[in-house]
Amino acid sequence: MKFHSHFILALIFSSVIISVLLPNYVMADVYTNKLGMRFVRIPKGEFIMGSPKSEQGRQWNEKQHRVIISKDFYMGETEVTQGQWEKLVGFNPSSYPKMGKDFPVDTISWDECIEFIRVLNQWENTNKYRLPTEAEWEYACRAGSATAFASGPITAPFSCNIPEPSILEMAWYCYNSGLANPSRDFRPHPVKTKLPNAFGLYDMHGNVQEWVQDSCKRRNFWRTKIGVVTDTYKDNIVDPLNTNGEHKIIRGGGWYQTSKYQRSAYRSLYKPVVKRNSLGFRIVRMP
Repeated sequence: MKFHSHFILALIFSSVIISVLLPNYVMADVYTNKLGMRFVRIPKGEFIMGSPKSEQGRQWNEKQHRVIISKDFYMGETEVTQGQWEKLVGFNPSSYPKMGKDFPVDTISWDECIEFIRVLNQWENTNKYRLPTEAEWEYACRAGSATAFASGPITAPFSCNIPEPSILEMAWYCYNSGLANPSRDFRPHPVKTKLPNAFGLYDMHGNVQEWVQDSCKRRNFWRTKIGVVTDTYKDNIVDPLNTNGEHKIIRGGGWYQTSKYQRSAYRSLYKPVVKRNSLGFRIVRMP
């Protein structure tokens, strides 16, 4: 009876802490697969994708538009870890293999992500796993927010030497992932060691950049602008997925980048064969 009362008190205390630190946090519906990966159910809905013209650091290809996500989906609670990758595939491709199984896997191409997902689907005898679309990623990252970061607006200069209070407790980026602990030791960190967003997802800002499903072009039609080019940034578009282009889109900033690249709307690209020590992924599971 005494143990039971202590357990109840611990649950209440945990709920109070979460509600104080994350007032908009929603207790998550979580699915755990055979590999031990946890997936948070993201409810269908609509949101404004992109950034306002007034947002500092905004790129030309971040036009705001209304997007409709027509189906619930399960988003990986964390980036795929080195331990999960090695358990399924049998080797660790990371540039930091001795860091530990809870560090995000890195140095993997888009093609290798697709192969990992193929093997996972085969292992579980399903076809429900895939990469998130770009729209699903930003919808999940924002978690109902309309500010530059899921945790607030831009309040400080984009710098590795000046902290950005809005993401300091939510993201591993260049200020706290090298300059503070210890000095100049730039590296990723274990997943789930910062606060989650309101959906209960970790490291949507920072740690490693993340591949998504969409393809893109690198230049606009007139070849006057360089960056992510898609035909999906249109109002009232439903479940967008861009399939044209030789490049693949990446989302979320990396541990070595300033807060400019941690913004929810920030878009970048690589060719699908590219590997970087700051580049990983997370996956989606359909209900």
